[in-house]
Amino acid sequence: MLKKGLNCLALVLVVFGATYMGLVFVYKLGNVATILSGVFFLTLGLILLLKSANHASERRRNYYGIFSGLFLWAVFGEIIEHFNILSLPDWHELPILFYFIFLIIYFGIKKYLPSGIMFSLGHFSGIWFLHFYMVNQFNILGRYHWSTYISAGIFLLLSLYFGFKMSKAKTNSENMAYSLSLLLSAWTILEYIWGWRLLPGPWSIH
Repeated sequence: MLKKGLNCLALVLVVFGATYMGLVFVYKLGNVATILSGVFFLTLGLILLLKSANHASERRRNYYGIFSGLFLWAVFGEIIEHFNILSLPDWHELPILFYFIFLIIYFGIKKYLPSGIMFSLGHFSGIWFLHFYMVNQFNILGRYHWSTYISAGIFLLLSLYFGFKMSKAKTNSENMAYSLSLLLSAWTILEYIWGWRLLPGPWSIH
C-alpha cells in the first residue's frame, strides 16, 4: 500500500500545484481570463463529481472525487474571493464551516454517499478548514506569533502519522484518504513557511 499511497500523493500534488500556480498566472491576465477559468473549473469539478458516484473502479472514483473537490475549491474558495464576492476563510463563515464539516462526518458515518463523493466533499472541506485556521491565526495573532510555530509542528507530526497510516492501510479508500491527509498537512506546513517569509511564495512571482 505504500507505493499506491505515494503514487496517489504524487499525482494529486502535481494537479494541486498546477491548479494553484494556474490561478496565480490567470489572475495576472485579468478578469475575463479569471472568469473563464472559473467556468472551466466549475464545469470540470461538477463533471468529476458526477463521475465519482458511479465509476466501476474504486480508486478511479476516489481520484475523481479528490480532483472534483480541488476544482470546486478553486472556484468557491479562490476565484470568488478574488472578486470580493465571498471569502470562505473569513471568520464570519465559521458557523457554515462547522455545519458543513458536521454534515460530512454524519454522511460518512451513516455511509449515505459513495466514497468518491465523500472524497470530493472531504477534500473541499479539508482545504477550507486548513485555510480558515491559518488565515485567521495570521490575521488575528500575527504571522510570527508563537502559536504559528506550534501549529506548524503539529502539522508536521500529523504528516508523519498520516504517512505511517497510509503505508499500513488495508483498503484503497483508506490508503487514498491518508495519502490526501498527508498532502494537505504537508502543504499547510509549506503555507506557514511562505507566511513567515522564509521562502518566496507563488504570489510573489511577477
